[in-house]
Amino acid sequence: MRGPGRAAPRVQACVATGVAALGLATAVPPVRADEGGPGHAWQSVVQGPMLSVRGMRILSPALRPGAMPALATGKVTSVRWQYTFSGVPPHDLQVYLCNGSRCVLLPAAQGHTEAFRGDAAAQDFTFAFLAPGRGALAPVLQGRANQVIVDYR
Repeated sequence: MRGPGRAAPRVQACVATGVAALGLATAVPPVRADEGGPGHAWQSVVQGPMLSVRGMRILSPALRPGAMPALATGKVTSVRWQYTFSGVPPHDLQVYLCNGSRCVLLPAAQGHTEAFRGDAAAQDFTFAFLAPGRGALAPVLQGRANQVIVDYR
């Protein structure tokens, strides 16, 4: 079992191949200043995918940054996430948050991590969902919102 902050290479490889869907990125005012100047943040929200089959990895649309101050040279300091479904997900659902550098197993439907600290802030993020096992997932779950807020400087 992988803990928070540990990479999942198979999920990472899948995400690295690209996700074509676009997310909606909006500006978030600077959220903090630490070690070296003022911080910035970008946020993106996309509709979550439908989960209907066990044993199949399902990716969200890409969560993309918009044009933001210092984004091209910015480095991630922390990431906040949240995902929601139309119903209660199965207890064994595995959810990863990935960028082009790594994937992190998420311990809950919302939270905060510094596992992406130092990664390029201009990278897209993607959620990857996996319900272990085989066969149909009952009831089918419709994703509502997948959101990230990426703090960087």
